[in-house]
Amino acid sequence: MRLEIRHLELVVEVADAGSLRRAAARLHLSQPAVTTQLKRIERFFGGPLFVRSADGVLPTHAGAELVRDARNLLRQFEVLQRTARVNARSEAGAPLKVGGIPAQQFSLLVNALTALVPRREVTSRTIRETGTLTALLRSGELDVAVLREFPGFPLALPEGVEHRLLLREPFFVGVSARHPLAARGEIELAALADEKWVMPDPDDSGMNEYFARVCASAGFAQRITHFTTEAHVAFALTAGNRALCPLYPIGTARDGLATLALAGTPLHRDLVLAWRTDSALASLVDELCEEIQEGYLALVEGAAFYRRWWHDGGAAFALPPDRHQPDLRNPAPKS
Repeated sequence: MRLEIRHLELVVEVADAGSLRRAAARLHLSQPAVTTQLKRIERFFGGPLFVRSADGVLPTHAGAELVRDARNLLRQFEVLQRTARVNARSEAGAPLKVGGIPAQQFSLLVNALTALVPRREVTSRTIRETGTLTALLRSGELDVAVLREFPGFPLALPEGVEHRLLLREPFFVGVSARHPLAARGEIELAALADEKWVMPDPDDSGMNEYFARVCASAGFAQRITHFTTEAHVAFALTAGNRALCPLYPIGTARDGLATLALAGTPLHRDLVLAWRTDSALASLVDELCEEIQEGYLALVEGAAFYRRWWHDGGAAFALPPDRHQPDLRNPAPKS
């Protein structure tokens, strides 16, 4: 006998089902066929893989090890199949079209696609307006995009587009290094009641309205004295002690600024991956999200303030609960 993928699938199914009868039903085979095939597999490996009883079957020590290794191989084979399908479709196809807000996840998405589908060209464009991004996804001008979503302002995605939460990213607050609060590290949002703010121009994401609502719930009206979409302008105004500004946890140099975390993380944004269901990328979403998450975690480790926040419980807030991975949620801190 030559060992094949179907043999590994049968062994895993028997282990998961706990009985030959249930495994046969799941595999759409007769029980005698499963029994015969399992005996052949056991002869191939040179010993029993399961202990039979009236209640079902249990893996032997050798069987448990084989099941573990078989699961890993089957996962790798599934990835291989998906990647091969995408590569086959893309040999002479159009470039993969990526869009998104100008955030770290955007470049991580481009890098992930380049790694997963190396034989296909990737084109990209950054766009701040949510409505424009969703319109481009609807028309097919984009295959996949990174979008932002704020509490109370849900995304309205067109038919044929699905989405998944990548992570929940906190907003920190930037103040001048000469500001009386600069050395605090963490403060209550209410402590900023008398401060002036520099904010981005309002857009259709709802960010400005969201900030105003959260500040109001903290007991004060946010006082905005400057609007700019240019980070270097916002940072210069803040460093000059003319205002304070919202800070993304990972970003460009912030000379003259001190970073403050907000107790309880009242301000945050959800970063979302959205894709067309008819795109060749639809079958690679799991791998894309994993690649993006791993790349993001590397960036976390390189940002001193964010790294401390992350390892002090922030990871449990930031990472999606449906993809708990202990080694990712609490990566070893840098020495």
